[in-house]
Amino acid sequence: MTAFDKLPGGKALHDALGRALSGRFPQAVLLSGDDPAALKAVSNTVAAGILCEAEGARPCGTCLSCRKVDMGVHPDLAIIDEGENELKVDLARQIKAENAVVPNDGARRVTVIRHAHNLNPMAQNALLKELEEPPAYAFFVLTTSRPDTLLQTVRSRCTKFALAPQGEADGTDAAEAAALLAPYLEAVAARREDRMMLAALALEKAPRRALIGVLGVLQSALRDAVFAAKRLPQSPIEGALRQQTQKLAQTVGADRLLRLYDFTGVLIGRVSRNAAAAAVTNALTADAWRICFL
Repeated sequence: MTAFDKLPGGKALHDALGRALSGRFPQAVLLSGDDPAALKAVSNTVAAGILCEAEGARPCGTCLSCRKVDMGVHPDLAIIDEGENELKVDLARQIKAENAVVPNDGARRVTVIRHAHNLNPMAQNALLKELEEPPAYAFFVLTTSRPDTLLQTVRSRCTKFALAPQGEADGTDAAEAAALLAPYLEAVAARREDRMMLAALALEKAPRRALIGVLGVLQSALRDAVFAAKRLPQSPIEGALRQQTQKLAQTVGADRLLRLYDFTGVLIGRVSRNAAAAAVTNALTADAWRICFL
């Protein structure tokens, strides 16, 4: 089984996923990227990590659960892969019915839905309740190359991780991303638009892949802030930014934080399509200010 640090997609992504698996993993995850093979590899590893029976780093690759995932015979792992065919409401109903049954082998059940952008609107709406309030044992991993085509209501119910575009070298790790983002989050929490702009300007020189990784860490930090604002028990994904996310949760309401979280996902898509660095700075300043405070 492939370890996280050997997978394609960017070190920041793998660090965030690895930390999440060592604590309480979000029950609905959306993985996006332009490389189908990378999406498949990462989703397989995430599923294995959720089902892993080890006490330490997950997935361990050696426990019985990991071996069953590797061989494709785990009874509590369902993988939906219909290529580019339309995924209809009957499939969504089948997924809901299967997740109403308790797991066979362990304490968790995982459903991986590949090419999730092919879920038609009826199917997406049928899954909303399942994604928002799944049974305690049920986990969902959705993969897509076109996250913007999914309903906003679906995207808002998932913790999002974006894989870096193909063919670009790794740009920054999670620690570097946290150091870049700390001043920005502090500026938002302080309601200082001028400091938000200065912090955002520091990101302009980052290569595209590095910037995507930083924005992915920002999404994880905003997700932590949403949980803090709602006073929900949850292990933080971005522990290095815990102080900043706690302050942010005290200043900005959970609904606005969730809107900023979704907007960051849109911004990742723009960067993936070669948005100008200045446009990113403007988005992290004027647009973020409007979302949080106007």
